[in-house]
Amino acid sequence: MGRNLGGLWGAGVNAMQVSPDGLLRLSIDELLSLPIHHLMSAVDLDLVVPRTAVCGCETTISGYTEWVSASCPVVSIGWDWHISLWTAQRPFAWARLGQPRSNVMLVYSTGNDTGWHKNLELLSTVVDALPWQEQLSHSVTALLPSH
Repeated sequence: MGRNLGGLWGAGVNAMQVSPDGLLRLSIDELLSLPIHHLMSAVDLDLVVPRTAVCGCETTISGYTEWVSASCPVVSIGWDWHISLWTAQRPFAWARLGQPRSNVMLVYSTGNDTGWHKNLELLSTVVDALPWQEQLSHSVTALLPSH
């Protein structure tokens, strides 16, 4: 992987470098040690269609969000989201839609890739642990068209 920077990454942890395939190869511990922050979010406006003719008709509000690290090179994780229907506990819920997209390939302690399927599974777990729903609630509300 990269050269060891000791104090910057901790003993025995390698500096991040972009691989020839454009991915950053990190262990799950390295990824979890990086603070990831909200960069931007947007609403898929083409899916927000006013339904003035039909009262009580179900609608869909969805979009995407991107979160990044402050490191160099930057770790980037993005995913699609939607607002799911009413539940007994709350009027609506933010939910991740599909697998995340990222420039990270997670590796085992041996340095071998986890493989793309396992990588996406693990990145999904990381995304689900982020406080993204609250952040999107603040960021996206202002973007929604008013009718």
